[in-house]
Amino acid sequence: MIPDTELNIWEHSESLRTLCLRRALGQEPEMDCAAQGAAILAPLVGRAREKNPAPPRLLDVGCGGGHFHGSLARRGIAVDYHGLDYSPSMCGIARQAFGRLGLDPARIILEDVRQLRDFQCQFVVMINVLSFNADFREPLDRLAATGAEAMIIRDNFGPKTIVRWEPDGYLDPGHNHLKGYWNQWSKKEVAAFLADLGYRSSFAPDARAKGRVELVVDKPYRWSWLVAEKSAKP
Repeated sequence: MIPDTELNIWEHSESLRTLCLRRALGQEPEMDCAAQGAAILAPLVGRAREKNPAPPRLLDVGCGGGHFHGSLARRGIAVDYHGLDYSPSMCGIARQAFGRLGLDPARIILEDVRQLRDFQCQFVVMINVLSFNADFREPLDRLAATGAEAMIIRDNFGPKTIVRWEPDGYLDPGHNHLKGYWNQWSKKEVAAFLADLGYRSSFAPDARAKGRVELVVDKPYRWSWLVAEKSAKP
């Protein structure tokens, strides 16, 4: 992640901003990953509400335009939703969409996950975000500090860690020299790190990718899902 907005690739794609707003307003087809993320989350929320009927607090990390809220609402998955993104333009889109949908724009938080402090929640969802960090440890450490019972993460997980620092190549004219991280994370390393934080990890295949390598702006991605649940204290 690049905090300088001039160097941040997410600040330089007009086509992506337009798509994210339309997606958040329900004017585009639902993303496959959002549908699968909601399906994974549903039973966890159900169990939590058996203990406490109040909607559990959820943090959507790298929320973009906030479209995942719509995936939950369409399925009747009641949560106290909060979105987090470090891109000012993406937060602006999400707040605009929430306002037009009659939701509270203040639920969208402009912050780098690595700087997240004093935020508590029961669930974390992070879809297509972790690979854009220089390392997985700092963001996962900050998210564990929220006290989340479970973290649901879709990302580029494989047999080994591969760090890529490469140009995007699909940005607005004049910005295609900008670079970002497009990393692959070792499942074994991530699970071991989360175990040290008190979470047990399980990986599940991505419903769309089905184990195939997909190209994301010409970068290879091995999409899969990680469900990290807090281990019971002895």
